[in-house]
Amino acid sequence: MDQSTLHPPEYAHDVSPYANLTRVNVYTPADDARVFVMGDVHGCLDEMNSLLNLIQFNQTKDVLILTGDLIFRGPDSLGVIRRAKELNALCVRGNHDDKVIRLRGYENKYGSEAMSPKDEIMPEGDVGDPLKFGNKHVAIAREMSVDDYNYLVACPLILDIPNLNARVVHGGIDPYINLVDQDPWSVMNMRDMDENNHPTKAKLSKNSPSSSNIHWTTAYNEYVTNNLTVYYGHDASRGINLASRTIGVDSGCIYGRKLSAIEMRSDKLYQVDCQGENGKADDDDDNNNDD
Repeated sequence: MDQSTLHPPEYAHDVSPYANLTRVNVYTPADDARVFVMGDVHGCLDEMNSLLNLIQFNQTKDVLILTGDLIFRGPDSLGVIRRAKELNALCVRGNHDDKVIRLRGYENKYGSEAMSPKDEIMPEGDVGDPLKFGNKHVAIAREMSVDDYNYLVACPLILDIPNLNARVVHGGIDPYINLVDQDPWSVMNMRDMDENNHPTKAKLSKNSPSSSNIHWTTAYNEYVTNNLTVYYGHDASRGINLASRTIGVDSGCIYGRKLSAIEMRSDKLYQVDCQGENGKADDDDDNNNDD
């Protein structure tokens, strides 16, 4: 996309030159296809396979869409990427995927020897989440094969599905601006809208009831008048959200809760239990640059 045609909002962050980001892809599933949207897998390959078995996923007829954060924290990030590729799964880019892609993109250009010292920040401009060369995502970035990287980097920011009146993102959508002008960092990271109607990563609308913040889905359902439904992940602390036009499917698998998928045409929800990451029960540790 020609960046000169964009009109980013005043709060927009720089897009890393190593992000290699596609902003919007349009997809049209077959009329008889079941279309499943699966929440954040975070490297939990066993649970992913269990959920695929539960829904009796048929690769020749069904469609799988992943809401981002395929990787990080769980035991088999690369296995999840390779399973998704094997199934021809569609995906959108999550905030953890983005970190790994940027780190690998820098390494591809300059080599691993340029990624030091560990406490030095990688030069990317005024990005929303500066990364140090010692960031916890580096290990996955270096372990990925070329095929792994090519699959992950092809996941767009937004997947638009016009014939089902649906869109899929990782974090959310700013309802007050048009689709192509969305700030990529915000789409991957937002949870709330602040008092200035700007997206924020904070969860004050959940954790601080006196805050003026509202969840982005509240703003979306109040402001947007079309019948288009947005499916999203990212917000594990709130869990499943089955509002009329905003469907949240991150049910905290990596925190020992559930992995979830919803079928778009029937609205049927499927879930399996998850082992979780060392018994960790919540995601409130994510207010740092390694999240």
